[in-house]
Amino acid sequence: MNEYIELLTAFLPALGFLMLNVLIPGPNVLNTVATSIGSGRLAGIYCAYACGLGLLVWAITALSGAAMLFFTFPVLKLGLTLIGALLLWYFAIRYFSKAISKRDNTIDAIGIAKSLAFKRAFFIMITNPKVLTTFLALISLFPLVTQNFTNILLFSLLSSFASFAGHSVYAAMFSSNIAVKVYNRVYKSINFLVGFGFLIYGGKLFLDILS
Repeated sequence: MNEYIELLTAFLPALGFLMLNVLIPGPNVLNTVATSIGSGRLAGIYCAYACGLGLLVWAITALSGAAMLFFTFPVLKLGLTLIGALLLWYFAIRYFSKAISKRDNTIDAIGIAKSLAFKRAFFIMITNPKVLTTFLALISLFPLVTQNFTNILLFSLLSSFASFAGHSVYAAMFSSNIAVKVYNRVYKSINFLVGFGFLIYGGKLFLDILS
């Protein structure tokens, strides 16, 4: 028991580094926030579930050697980056269309089903190349996490739970009554800003491809 506690303690710097990169504003956080504002807390929690699952998939595959595979064969990362960029631009168009719609929208302007919220958040997470580069850096800085199968599995589970917890906090914060009232007043502006955010992030990915 003591050795697991010591291992968890040793993982804290690596986990902190990962969460700083995963939970700072980016496509996944923006999606969780927008979904929580427009569709409520439960839809936001489903985004958090998806982000936790997506990061678990990333963690296990990356720490098991897939990250080095992407590094060795850049064309694989290129393909992932292209898919991620196109996906973000697709969502940007969806939000822009809602921003310019003449229909009198209420809180359902962004309203989506829980299953769709989960799928969208999962695809954004799983195609986000920033997660890959974060794990590449993590492996270099904290080799302890890839030392053996137990370390890989334990750190992957911790990462998944931390991602879920962080996005759940965002969901709770931005699905409050105050957030709902603000949304009902300025939903078109919020749709535009979210769409613009996705457009910028998608454009950044395209620039990464060209550079």
